[in-house]
Amino acid sequence: MVAKELKIGMLFPFRKEHALLTEFCDNFPVKIVNTPYMESNELRSSRGLNNGMNTGTHMEPIIEDSHIAEWSDCNVVVGMDLPSNPSQLFPNLAWFQGVSAGYDHIDSQALSMMGALQTSARGIASPAIAEFVFARLLQIWKKLRVLDLQQSENEWRAHFGSQAFGKTVGIIGLGSIGREVAIRAKAFGMTVLAVRKSSATGGEDVDVDRLFSVNDLDEMINVCDVVVVAAPANEDTRDMFDEKRFEIMKNGSIFCNIARGMHVVEKDLISALESGHLAAAILDVTRNEPLPSNSPLWSSPNMYLSPHCSVSFDTYEENAVELLVKNAKLFLQSLPLVNVINPTE
Repeated sequence: MVAKELKIGMLFPFRKEHALLTEFCDNFPVKIVNTPYMESNELRSSRGLNNGMNTGTHMEPIIEDSHIAEWSDCNVVVGMDLPSNPSQLFPNLAWFQGVSAGYDHIDSQALSMMGALQTSARGIASPAIAEFVFARLLQIWKKLRVLDLQQSENEWRAHFGSQAFGKTVGIIGLGSIGREVAIRAKAFGMTVLAVRKSSATGGEDVDVDRLFSVNDLDEMINVCDVVVVAAPANEDTRDMFDEKRFEIMKNGSIFCNIARGMHVVEKDLISALESGHLAAAILDVTRNEPLPSNSPLWSSPNMYLSPHCSVSFDTYEENAVELLVKNAKLFLQSLPLVNVINPTE
């Protein structure tokens, strides 16, 4: 079916006008209605743990009547979040374009039952996230936290770190983010191992020294100086890293998760840090966000926490707009879209 006209409900509030989007609307049969809808971090985190559904623990934003009226004939929605009961709010929806790489907080099954396509923004922030991973790794290896503390205390005492060159990194999930991590690891002279769902152990990839199957994950992490989790959030990856898996990791290695908090049994990670088995942990995501102030993660030894901010916003909106326009043009021509989500995966 060729869409004669697109009415796009813009739930994600762009911070400024974008010439590319304006030009697209001027030259194609497209109408955009700005109807902001953004959920709290608490609700988004809860949805992520419950297949995109709101269990009722957190309230949803109040939706203005004018927004509901506009949504009634939108065939496209662009958003970070998707309200509950989308079939009632968007009865004519044909395509939902997310503005984040992750989509565990979106009710993909509801969209599928509506017959609506779902696409993610996979790739638009991958270089920035990979840079963040190495910023943290270098902070640990070069003892920058110690040196910064000494500077604040006017203390002149040398601390010599270790180098990235020659170390081994294991990447779980060789998607867009995982691949950008691999490229940078290669530039540092590291040995790069990776688990990819579609690969057999021993497979080849231009950015990886050796691929492993999912079944051989333990074999890989046992020889890695760093393990980086960049896997999608699904039932296969829920609680992937527990006490047993942390014990398999190489003594003195670093654990890094820039994917989703649901991958990690946090109490087991804390135990691995307290015992000294792991040298450090880098978490940009936690199971519940915002992280409660009384969480033991805050005070765990050698913990490097950040509040889900490994992306960089200097080009994020531009990249999101570029992807939206590209997909919208494809949609108008009934051609396959970029980053289509299969709800059964």
